[in-house]
Amino acid sequence: MPERRRSRGGPSPATLRAQRLLVGGLTGGHAVALVVIAAFGLARGPAAALSAAVGAVATLVFYTVGLAVQVAVADASPKTVLGASLASYVLRVSVFGVLLGLSLAHADAVAWIDDVALVVGTIGVVIGWLAAEVWVHSRLRIPSYDEPETGATNTGRPM
Repeated sequence: MPERRRSRGGPSPATLRAQRLLVGGLTGGHAVALVVIAAFGLARGPAAALSAAVGAVATLVFYTVGLAVQVAVADASPKTVLGASLASYVLRVSVFGVLLGLSLAHADAVAWIDDVALVVGTIGVVIGWLAAEVWVHSRLRIPSYDEPETGATNTGRPM
């Protein structure tokens, strides 16, 4: 398999695409997080704002780590990308599972959390992140053909 080309020593097109998606997702997620946190702060007080922030931050961390792995392995073989993505997902879900278990084991320590604000903060960031990612992806210029290999000759015959 030919290596992906890098433009003048800079990041490859695959890495640039992954970086653009990461920045877009972060922008959309943060925009919604700020609105949700402010809305709950005004409507239900500081505990609700902090609860919304906990949900928003947890979601932002989850998505950021996932896409950061994609950026790191963007130029690797498809098997490596898939393996890294799955390993990242298992690790992220496991960490959040442990955190959920700890919060259930020590329910009195997290009794202040406003459940509605936590869920709205989480779902709001997911929607903001994905909407921004879709918007960014729709504006990426992805070639629909393979670039010719260096030194390849055109025989004029169909493949």
